[in-house]
Amino acid sequence: MGLVECHAHILPFVDDGVRTKEQCLQVLDAYAGAGFSHVVTTVHLYNPQVTTRTENIRPMHEWAKEEAKKRSIELLLGSETYVGGTLDPRVLPFMDNFVLLEVDTQTEPLFLLHHAYGLLKRGYSVILAHIERYRWFDPDSNLVNKLREMGVYFQCNVEGVEKGEANRYLEIGLVDIIAGDNHGDPAQPARLAALLETHGTIRRRMENLFRV
Repeated sequence: MGLVECHAHILPFVDDGVRTKEQCLQVLDAYAGAGFSHVVTTVHLYNPQVTTRTENIRPMHEWAKEEAKKRSIELLLGSETYVGGTLDPRVLPFMDNFVLLEVDTQTEPLFLLHHAYGLLKRGYSVILAHIERYRWFDPDSNLVNKLREMGVYFQCNVEGVEKGEANRYLEIGLVDIIAGDNHGDPAQPARLAALLETHGTIRRRMENLFRV
């Protein structure tokens, strides 16, 4: 099995990720060269700081999916859904049942447990994106422990691992997934592959989790 990238913004003309088709192709080439067999395009939904052109999601994904296939990559469509209120947000699940969530980086989210519980009850597997970015994310907090008990998976970004921002979570085995959160950097797939080689336990955890 090849490697899996489950957090990437590489659809052109959609969100704050790649800007052109040419850039998308460069990044796909890089994933292929680094040994990735599956890449999930997690478009931003509801993020108050990102403009997402939802009308472009499907056509750009279909175009990129065909280009990825030429490179022996299965390109999957998902979303990185921002949750910040009481209304149930729209999610685009990938691999049938995985959903990627993000929240405010500065303040402990009031409704994260509510949304995670609702998604889990609907049969989804919930992944919390880039935990190293959240100032409120403390392994000793009630919120983090409750999320863990519920079965929520925790993901760290390449940069967070490289800069040491994820060290405290790695040391206690709290990281389930390392991903790129790639916004168009063709150098990042090789760096992600290297980290997965270094952190073999997490790579095996991801293989068992995604089973592709």
